[in-house]
Amino acid sequence: MPALKNVPIEVTERAWMEVDLGALRRNSRVLSERVGAGCRLLPVVKADAYGVGMERAVRALRSTEPWGFGVATTQEGRALRRLGWEGPVIVFAPTLPADAESLRMERLEPVVSGIEALLGCAAWDGGEVLPVHLEVDTGMGRLGLAWDSAEEWSRELADALTGGTMRLAGTLTHFHSADLPDDSTDTQWCRFQEALDAMRSAGVEPGLVHAANSAAAMLHGETTADLVRPGIYLYGGGSWEPRAAPVVSVRARVLAVRDVAAGTTVSYGATWTAPAPARLATLGIGYGDGLRRELSNRGRALVRGREAPIRGVVCMDTTVVDVSGRDDVRPGDVATLLGADANEMIGLAEMARLCDTIDYEILTGWDDRLPRLELDHEGMDIDGDLVAEALETIRDGI
Repeated sequence: MPALKNVPIEVTERAWMEVDLGALRRNSRVLSERVGAGCRLLPVVKADAYGVGMERAVRALRSTEPWGFGVATTQEGRALRRLGWEGPVIVFAPTLPADAESLRMERLEPVVSGIEALLGCAAWDGGEVLPVHLEVDTGMGRLGLAWDSAEEWSRELADALTGGTMRLAGTLTHFHSADLPDDSTDTQWCRFQEALDAMRSAGVEPGLVHAANSAAAMLHGETTADLVRPGIYLYGGGSWEPRAAPVVSVRARVLAVRDVAAGTTVSYGATWTAPAPARLATLGIGYGDGLRRELSNRGRALVRGREAPIRGVVCMDTTVVDVSGRDDVRPGDVATLLGADANEMIGLAEMARLCDTIDYEILTGWDDRLPRLELDHEGMDIDGDLVAEALETIRDGI
């Protein structure tokens, strides 16, 4: 069996996150093949690249030749420029007048969501033409100009563009349910086309047209247009075929193993009582690291490739799991809270379901207290047994 590349055998932390940059690139290439040669990717790296780290995500994705990157805020745009990215950066959050100087200095492209903001951008006189992207609300009900009044605001848009201080670099909309099996995405797409037609009738060219997120890119190919804005699929989430390669794994050390008598209670509130003699392992991870408290008494870990149910309430720094009937678990072993070990896997979807939330919140919820360790398994067929061997190597390295 080949050795696993870049296994961090020096790891002695109580808990950590592993980020597979090869999987990140692989997911990007799957998306590129899906949308075809006439469409470019705009990877979304907001919220520190969904928790994996903006710097490492951008570094990994540069080789896939994206059109640009998407962020939520001007501050994130500045951070992206500090990383040396010279290509386009679209800022999706509403832009305030106070952001004008940063937008121009950093050559950022703001999304404009209303007439007042549009006129404000047109009035900014920074000596350079400001590229903007106009958002059309086709049903999201959050931000943007209403699609059904496009004839009215298209005329105002045409007037605003005559000043020469602003150019329309693109026009976009957001789908609210691209991952659901209904016709809402088709409806929104048709509305968007009506708004684009109204703009063209007013003499305004929409620039780059973009609407599709990960779900739309995978399920609604007709909506890919000029750009797609992938996020969750890049980072290993979503349930579409082909399945995204897992990018993030979260591991923790076994700190202690104890045999307890029947009737022993576990953790705050004594919410779990051993019904019989049990063997319990305490892991060095808790909600202070981002392990969700909703997993108390319902989540699980993997220890040496086998399931270990969480017992009691997840604490700030530790979590107790059940390893009853096993004599192979000992302090220093590596437990997997998210990711693969041998033939077992705890995926984002499972953890999100148990926490009654979505993949996105699970990914972005891991605290900076967890060190991020980079792996790169591109081109390798990483099976569970190989991961298990690597984890054993890590354990023996402490």
